[in-house]
Amino acid sequence: MMKMFFSESYMTNTNYTFLYIISFFAVFFSIYIVVTKNPIISVLFLIGLFFSISVYLITIGLHFLGLVYLIVYVGAVSILFLFILMLINVRISELLTDTNNSALLAVLTVLCFNFFAQDTLPLVTLSYDILNYFTINIFSDLIENLSCSQYLNSIYDIINLSLRNVTSFDISIVNSKSWDGILVSLSHVTAIGNILYTNLVILFIIISLILLLAMVGAIIITINKSKNIYVT
Repeated sequence: MMKMFFSESYMTNTNYTFLYIISFFAVFFSIYIVVTKNPIISVLFLIGLFFSISVYLITIGLHFLGLVYLIVYVGAVSILFLFILMLINVRISELLTDTNNSALLAVLTVLCFNFFAQDTLPLVTLSYDILNYFTINIFSDLIENLSCSQYLNSIYDIINLSLRNVTSFDISIVNSKSWDGILVSLSHVTAIGNILYTNLVILFIIISLILLLAMVGAIIITINKSKNIYVT
């Protein structure tokens, strides 16, 4: 029963309700990560957020990504954050400081990032719903006006079935013309590797730079705190 519940094709109303509950908890944890002033409590909410995302991914069938979130983020990164915060020894006076003055700086940072990254990040310009809407209307008019309704119905069913697997024209699909390529089924790891190191390589480099800056910033803060302790 658990295998059917976490399979890729077994999606019922109960399963969708479970996904909505997980999404609610994920939004709840993400809000309290920003609102909470105590960094240790924020890291605990961050662990809850990663755990809820992991359960969500496993539920919809992306088992590899779910296990990666659970092992890497919850098991390694979040625990590392906890150890760093314990080494910093955050004072109560720092927790009571007013941080509302940084709101304008945060807004300007987001706007600057959006300005420089809008030409790099992939944008979805045409969704499946809009595409399917125009397709249904066009073929419905053709079926009503022409006499070959049975022939057009078959063409409409074929095109509509093919459009169900299309989310955007921005996504490029690489396919081989040889017949043996049809028999090969790609795993999640292979598909993620092909997309990550070909089409999304710029985003991969940006994420690696962000993680590098976070590591360097945490090390610098720890070194400054240790120097102040030795001086006093």
